[in-house]
Amino acid sequence: MSATLPAAALWAQPWAALPRTGGRLVLDGARIAAVEDAPAAGDHLLVPGLVNAHDHGRGLRPLAVGAPDGPLEAWLWDLWRAPGVDPYLTAAVAFGQMALSGVTAVVHNHLPQSPDMVAEARAVARAARDVGLRLGFVVPVIDRNLAGYDGGAAVRAALPPGDWQALRAAQAQPPVAEQIAAVAEVARAIDGDGIVTQYGPPGPQWLSGDGLAAVGDAAARAGRRVHVHLLETAAQRAWMDAQHPQGAHMLFAQAGLLNDRLTVAHGVMLRADEIAALAQVGATLTLNTSSNLRLGSGIADGAALAAGGLRLGLGLDGMALADDADMLAELRLTAALLGPRGFAGQGLSRAAAMRAAFRDGRVALDGQPAPGLVAGADADIVALSLDALAGDRLDDEPATLCALAFGRWSAPAVRGVWVAGRQIVADGRLTGIDLPAAEAELTAQARAARAAAPPPGWIARARAARVAAERVATERAGQGG
Repeated sequence: MSATLPAAALWAQPWAALPRTGGRLVLDGARIAAVEDAPAAGDHLLVPGLVNAHDHGRGLRPLAVGAPDGPLEAWLWDLWRAPGVDPYLTAAVAFGQMALSGVTAVVHNHLPQSPDMVAEARAVARAARDVGLRLGFVVPVIDRNLAGYDGGAAVRAALPPGDWQALRAAQAQPPVAEQIAAVAEVARAIDGDGIVTQYGPPGPQWLSGDGLAAVGDAAARAGRRVHVHLLETAAQRAWMDAQHPQGAHMLFAQAGLLNDRLTVAHGVMLRADEIAALAQVGATLTLNTSSNLRLGSGIADGAALAAGGLRLGLGLDGMALADDADMLAELRLTAALLGPRGFAGQGLSRAAAMRAAFRDGRVALDGQPAPGLVAGADADIVALSLDALAGDRLDDEPATLCALAFGRWSAPAVRGVWVAGRQIVADGRLTGIDLPAAEAELTAQARAARAAAPPPGWIARARAARVAAERVATERAGQGG
C-alpha cells in the first residue's frame, strides 16, 4: 500500500544535517520508497521515529502508588507498594503514552507480577502490537541481593523472623537455569513482526558471576542481545569497587558478555576505562537522564562519554522528569545537561544526543542503527506541528527550525506517528487503542487491588533498615574506611 506524506519541512537525519524546507515522503508498504523534492506544504515537520531504548512499561506510575522520588536503594522498596494489575493494560497505557510523544520503538525491561513469564510476555506483546510499537522484550534473570547489596544482612537483622520469612517468600526466584530457559520460551511465544526477546540480568549486583556466565553462554548460542542496568548509583559503584575492583568491563569479559550485543543502562558512575572497553567492542549505553535526576543518582559524564566514543541510546525508564512519557522533552533535557559548558567546554554535542534518540538507540532493540528518513528505510516517521511548536516564529530557515526544536519540542506538538508504514497516531490521538479508557480502567483496577490487599507492614520496616545501612556505608566511605 502506497502513500505520500507532504511536509512543511523535512529533517531526514537530525544527527547529521539541518532540516530542509519542503519535501515529501513516498511510502510503499512498510518502507520509504522515495524522498522527493517538493514545495513546502501544510504544517508538519517530519522527523524519524524516536527509540525509547530503556523502559519498564509503567502504565501505573510510581508516584501514583506511593513511591516518592528519592535514592534508588530506598525507592525500590517503595515499588513493593504497587498493586497487581492486568499486564496487558499497564503495558498498553505505557506504550500508548510513549507513542503520543513520537516513540516508535521501545526496549521494555519487564517487571514480572506472576510466575508465568510467558503469559505476561504475550500480554505485553499484544499491547505493543495494538498500539503499534516495535518491542524489545527483556526477560529478567536474577539470583541474589534482592534485599540489599549486602545479601540482605541489614534488613534481616532489623526484621522479626516472620517478616523476614514473608519477604524471602515474596522475593523467591526460580533457579537461574529455569530463568534462562524462560527466555527461549518467551521468544518462541512472541518474537516476530517487530518484536524481539532479550536476556536481562538486572545488574551485576543482582546476578552472581556464575549466573552472568550462564547468560553469556546462552546469549552467544542464541545470538540474542543482553540488556543490563549498570552503575546507576554511588552505592552500586562502591559495591563494584569492593567486589570487582578491576571494573565492570572485566566482569563482563569473564562472563562472555563484553561484545556488541550488550546494552548497559544508566552508566552514571562509569569510569573512563570502563567506557573505553565498552566502546571498543561496540556495546551500547542507554542514558536515562530524568530517571537519574529523580532518583538522586546524578548526571552521566557527557564529556567522558563524548571522549570515549561509546555508542549511546536514550531511555525514559518510566521516569520522565514531568512524570509523563515525553521523549522529545527527554532529548532536550539530555542535550542540555550532558552538553558542553561555555565556548570551550567538553560534553555531549546536540548531534550526539539526537543520534542517540533517533538512530543508535535502535541498536539496543535489534542490533541495527536506524538510518533516518531515506529511501529503503523503515517507514517509522513522526509529524510535528510547526505552529504548535513555534507559531510565533519569524521564518522557516533550517537554523531557526533547529534552534526551535532544541528549545521547545515536546509531545503536545506530535500530530502523526507511523511505524512500518502504519499510522498509529493521527491528529494527536492513538489509532489502535482508546487510551483515555485504558487509563481509567487501569486506575480503577489498581484502586480496587490496593483496597483488597494493602501493602504488608514489612515493606516499610525493610525500607527503613536498608536506608539506615546505606547511610552508615556512606559515612564510612566519607571517612575513608
